[in-house]
Amino acid sequence: LWDHGYIIHLGHGGHPCPNLLRQSNPSPWSDLGVMEDMFGHGEGDTIYDTQLGLSNLVIVHSTGVYSHCVSWCQCPGADKDRYLHLLKARLFPASITCPQSAFTFDVLDHFLIDALECKTSAMSFYQKLRCFTNNAFPHKISDRYCELMWVFRIWRDLMNRIWFGFGHETDRSPAPGDLALYCLACPQPGINLPSSWKDSYDDWLVMQRYVVDGNFTAQHRKMKTLEDDVSLADGKGYMVTEEPCEAHITESIEKNEASCHIS
Repeated sequence: LWDHGYIIHLGHGGHPCPNLLRQSNPSPWSDLGVMEDMFGHGEGDTIYDTQLGLSNLVIVHSTGVYSHCVSWCQCPGADKDRYLHLLKARLFPASITCPQSAFTFDVLDHFLIDALECKTSAMSFYQKLRCFTNNAFPHKISDRYCELMWVFRIWRDLMNRIWFGFGHETDRSPAPGDLALYCLACPQPGINLPSSWKDSYDDWLVMQRYVVDGNFTAQHRKMKTLEDDVSLADGKGYMVTEEPCEAHITESIEKNEASCHIS
């Protein structure tokens, strides 16, 4: 599509911007030199033309990594809403201020299933996409691995909020624990257990058990720089909120039982 001069128009449902068409153009061939300069570049080269509102955009899809020429909306103030135009086209931008890379919704859903079911790492997944694009020379394909990590983290949080009913309500934010799945198997008085369960059942039949298990992969979550570990849903899911947890650790006093053997 790049070689054939295909242009993706954003902001008007796939149609060229009306303001771009209204620009003075005394000759129908006046922009020919500009277009030749645009498509004279190779894929992945950073190009931008302010007169026509054209620039190249690296789009990552389930079938590979591609460079496309996009025509941005030229309406007044539209330069601040470019990320919204990409989202309406089902493209998730890697940046809000000046997007140069975008991921299709399909490839993000694809990676979500691969990560959950096949335990595929982000590096392996993106390397697969590079091989899909150019199996002979995958190293020549644009490297958007870091952008994939950033975008997928936000995408997973947004999908989680949508699944729990917070996708279309901007005036209500999830409270602590609202993004955690409700456990139907856990006995809860008034829900799946009679309110008078203490009088109806023996103590041994309904009781609370604590199981201690070691998470040997928790060390993989250690960050080299803690300030880069920004939580998107602090305390909204299964983990406790950071501030109360830190306050509890500070105030708690660890007591070690002394083993004293007196002969």
